[in-house]
Amino acid sequence: MADANKKDFVYSAKAQTRILFEQASALNPYVAQARYLQGYNVIELMQKKSFAEVLLLLFTGELPDKNKAELFEKLMIALINLGPRHPAIKAAMVAGVSKANTEHLLPIGLSVLGGKQNGALEVEQAVIFFQENIKKSPTQVAEQLSGNRASHTEGEYHLCAGFGSHYGSIDEFSASLMQQLISDEHHKASFPFLHWAKQFSQALAPDNMGILITGLAGAVFCELSIKAREAIGLFQLICAPGVFAHGVEQTHKPITAMPMLSDEQHRYTSSS
Repeated sequence: MADANKKDFVYSAKAQTRILFEQASALNPYVAQARYLQGYNVIELMQKKSFAEVLLLLFTGELPDKNKAELFEKLMIALINLGPRHPAIKAAMVAGVSKANTEHLLPIGLSVLGGKQNGALEVEQAVIFFQENIKKSPTQVAEQLSGNRASHTEGEYHLCAGFGSHYGSIDEFSASLMQQLISDEHHKASFPFLHWAKQFSQALAPDNMGILITGLAGAVFCELSIKAREAIGLFQLICAPGVFAHGVEQTHKPITAMPMLSDEQHRYTSSS
């Protein structure tokens, strides 16, 4: 039965994409004479646009306006280094000091960065969370979710994708980043997702919770019309410089530069 169904498949004669068009050379059809990214000549983009603008063009198909371009530029700076306590950067650091091949440091870090907690998959879910709740009252959503959570939580607790506690308290740096992104009052109408996130965080504050870095990324991606699936890779891409920088820094150090836990510092738990 499976073989019979395969006979009905009609495969394309060649791979297709709407993202890039290559104008073939008159001398060699396999050599590009010019390239057009989402309809724009790449040479002209180099001359007139910033990297942040072209990166958004790549994923959305449209060049952003000034406000959105500035917002994305600020997010890229905010996420360029997640800090050595983040699991993705710690993984790259351990690989670096262990003398792993340099070309493997970034892939190692990015594989960890793709995780469900504090990683790219949480950003994806944060985008979905914002899209599903943007028309609801942030206070009411906070009350509903807080009522469903366990009465006692310790350490890292995520009430929903992109929001919760960080080391047992509010993530102050993420909160300050959000405030910086919406510091201008005239942006309120332009950036509804960020303002919703601010109100939602304020409602969570009495429970010692607030926005996390994944929630901040998710809110900005919603403002920029980045879809949930695309948000996964874009988050990894923006965070990649810091992951590699920390990893390659450690390659110049001896392995003793990284702490080694003693047997007494390990905690063993049952799989159940």
